[in-house]
Amino acid sequence: MLFFRKSEIEKRAEKGDKSAILELLRKGKKDKARKLLEKFEGDPDLTPVLFDLYLQEENYTQAYRLIEKFGDSLGTAKERALVCEKFGDYKRAVEEYLKVGDFESILKVANIHYATGNKEKALEFYERALKIAPPLRKEEVQEKIQKVKKELGLIEEKKESILEKFKKGLKKTKEAVEIGIIFRGRKVDESLFEELEELLVKADVGVKTAVALVEDLRKEAIRKNIQLSDDLKEVTKGKILSLLSNCEGELDLSSKPSVVLFLGVNGSGKTTTVGKLAYKLKKEGKKVLLVAADTFRSAAIEQLEVWAKRAGVDIVKKEEGSDPASVVYAGMEKAKEGSYDVVLIDTAGRLHTKEPLINELRKIKKVIQKHFPQEPSETLLVLDATLGQNSFQQARVFKEAVDVSGAVVTKLDGSAKGGFIVAICKDLKLPVKLVGVGEGIEDLQPFSAKDYVEALLE
Repeated sequence: MLFFRKSEIEKRAEKGDKSAILELLRKGKKDKARKLLEKFEGDPDLTPVLFDLYLQEENYTQAYRLIEKFGDSLGTAKERALVCEKFGDYKRAVEEYLKVGDFESILKVANIHYATGNKEKALEFYERALKIAPPLRKEEVQEKIQKVKKELGLIEEKKESILEKFKKGLKKTKEAVEIGIIFRGRKVDESLFEELEELLVKADVGVKTAVALVEDLRKEAIRKNIQLSDDLKEVTKGKILSLLSNCEGELDLSSKPSVVLFLGVNGSGKTTTVGKLAYKLKKEGKKVLLVAADTFRSAAIEQLEVWAKRAGVDIVKKEEGSDPASVVYAGMEKAKEGSYDVVLIDTAGRLHTKEPLINELRKIKKVIQKHFPQEPSETLLVLDATLGQNSFQQARVFKEAVDVSGAVVTKLDGSAKGGFIVAICKDLKLPVKLVGVGEGIEDLQPFSAKDYVEALLE
């Protein structure tokens, strides 16, 4: 009887019966339901269900595709805004958030303007958000306003050292994990080692690495007769530093022009990193050219244009949908004619499998080497620190598929998983060339293993 009922539901669902498809979803048969919903895409009753399913699965790429086709008929303005923001269409995300107009939406608009380098607009919307902020959120918004004003030069700010930036950047990791606390005035015993191992795993250094590190510390404590945790802390610093011994790496910008290729999935902070590095290099007196080779998203091109303006550098771009290699070709021509020092190439993040990734990048690399045989000087993989071990898995796939010269770790300030840098260094032998320790334009810093360990175990 049950078999018959299930069969009937599937038969009705295959004919586009909404109630039957919803029944499949209730029964947990999402894959089956999704395939049927995609089959009937365009049906006014079923397309909203498909959109909601994509939202539940956080499949923002497909949800955005539906918005592109069917517009405001799908979801609420806040849902559409979220999809556009996650996909990277910041202009449309702002438009949708402004339709809502509540505190959270105005704050989102301010954050988007800040992230894309438009700090004047960000300040305007932070101040709007402050006016309607709930009492418990006012201090948070006031801090953001102060920060933006400092960065705009409206308030004089004391320069932070790299160590101070690391301490600030690892604040969330320390608050969530509190590794440093267990080294304060405790006896060195088995419970301390067990707790330390647990905290290291929580910080996302990797289970194998954490187990091996703690076992090494046990042996060292016995060998040196270490009784107090304060003394063990210095030994721990040394052990982690040894794991990071080959992890520091400076950017190789010795040739002229030096071509730097940026890789990474959507949302990793790739375009923002390109913009911040352009600003940093321009301040150092270099002539910089940006190449917008992420032609899959028009929003990516617009975002890079904003950064080019912000950094005061030139940009080569074409319309959305253009062949990325043709954009790179135009960029190489301009680099040669304009005697640029550095060329920064932003590539698409939509390439999820190895073979398309290899083919796309081989084509781009071939174009680069046709003009400059020894380039690119750097092929940098941008990794989102908030994803922790997931970023580590991304790094493994990219490293197997492409000749990656180093990593850039972004959003370290927004992550409780800052320890995954250890895993990248130890297991992938991939040098970390730059880290993002804040949202500001000057918060992209060279990686310092010593400062990183000091900040992590403070």
